[in-house]
Amino acid sequence: MSVQQRARLRHQSEISGLPLEGGTLQWLVDRDLGALHVMAYRLTLDPGSAISHVHGAEEVLYVLEGSGEARVEGVTHRVGPGQAIFIPEGAEHTCVNTSAQPLTLVGAMAPPIDLDEIHPAMPRLDLSGLTSARISESGVAPRMMDEREVTPTLMGERSFRVLVNPDVGSRQMTQFTGVIPTGRAPLHAHPHEEAVYILAGVGRLWIEDEPVGELRAGSVVFFPIGVRHTLENTGRDDMKVLGAFSPAGSPEAKLPPSR
Repeated sequence: MSVQQRARLRHQSEISGLPLEGGTLQWLVDRDLGALHVMAYRLTLDPGSAISHVHGAEEVLYVLEGSGEARVEGVTHRVGPGQAIFIPEGAEHTCVNTSAQPLTLVGAMAPPIDLDEIHPAMPRLDLSGLTSARISESGVAPRMMDEREVTPTLMGERSFRVLVNPDVGSRQMTQFTGVIPTGRAPLHAHPHEEAVYILAGVGRLWIEDEPVGELRAGSVVFFPIGVRHTLENTGRDDMKVLGAFSPAGSPEAKLPPSR
């Protein structure tokens, strides 16, 4: 049965978690919510735990809390808060919590897939410093990005940092963090489907000319293509968001106003 495409607002505390060996997975945005181009999840790994798998979708990971390793095709990347990893389609990858605290990630995948399309994988030997034959043959390599090393792009009073996009090899989607000062930007619509996760701050979601819900850290918003919306920061401090959208492009891309 098809699901109606419309904007959705939920909070992570209201989303059931799927128990995994050594962690918990929450699907923030998926096909059941109406996603056609991009899906998003929140993964928490217990100390000392690891999860290895492979699937037929591109993936981007962003570390919220904790520290650990992302091993992609046998190459180890040490990761911490504010860092992102791009994983090409079909690449075997493992997330490892090497710390004494939970490791929490928010990830996105494009195109959306079903749970049974994610297959367990045997972790590969550590090939750090070497090139993976399978990935090099595809012409796409894993990449790690640190938002602290990305120059922000100003968009009016707001700003954003692009972490993953076609410039680093992603063919399907773009991932970014954005900062929204107090106030409300004009309504706008994008030529892409978008999942937005509130990292910090409080605010209000507007769809067309109507306020439809309150935002706080852990809130998740799904925007289909062409839905006019804006996020209002109702607090004194900046609101910070993590976004992923597909098809890939620029967070500045907007559709002309409807007549």
